[in-house]
Amino acid sequence: MVTLCSLVTLAGCGGGGNGSNSNATGGNGGGAPTESYIDYLASNHAAYTNTGTAENPSARFEDASHSLSWLIATQTAEQAENLQKHIVFMGTTMANGGNPREWDKLFLADAYMKIEHRYETRVSVSGYNVLIEKVATDACAYQLLKAHATGVSGKFFEGNIKVDFSPLAETVIASEACAIDRSAIETYIAARLKPVPKGIQKNT
Repeated sequence: MVTLCSLVTLAGCGGGGNGSNSNATGGNGGGAPTESYIDYLASNHAAYTNTGTAENPSARFEDASHSLSWLIATQTAEQAENLQKHIVFMGTTMANGGNPREWDKLFLADAYMKIEHRYETRVSVSGYNVLIEKVATDACAYQLLKAHATGVSGKFFEGNIKVDFSPLAETVIASEACAIDRSAIETYIAARLKPVPKGIQKNT
């Protein structure tokens, strides 16, 4: 797909050992994971960094190709594999019509784009490195992917999973990029949106 390192050359970007690839909408050789691993990722958030740094993982954006990528370093094979399992679980759940975090408009908008086949995700593990690549078919889907990536980088990788990213979704949906899709996305969200659980804070 795109950016940072290809799936073929990931081992040359700081990883080692045998690699494994997975399309996040289709699961892996052993079938799709049955849990999100989000609690595990939150508990181990400090182990995930941009490769070669101590910084929180952050995505690289390629606006011209409507794509983004992450190259994330971990400290153990288990940490790498469980991040991959999380990505696969989320993609598979949405592709099958599920709505993870159904109180969060950003995740509902993401689910809408997934079932409409408006973006693809690829995730691979090589040694302790995880490469995540996403490519959208259009500007609206891409802007939602960017919002998701920005939110995750700022909160989830700090160990804070009790955040509602709905304001990010609202901004993107109201933008010119989503003018054509706005009604369909809002209808999808309205039909599925649940009350925000106690203890969840709005992303600011």
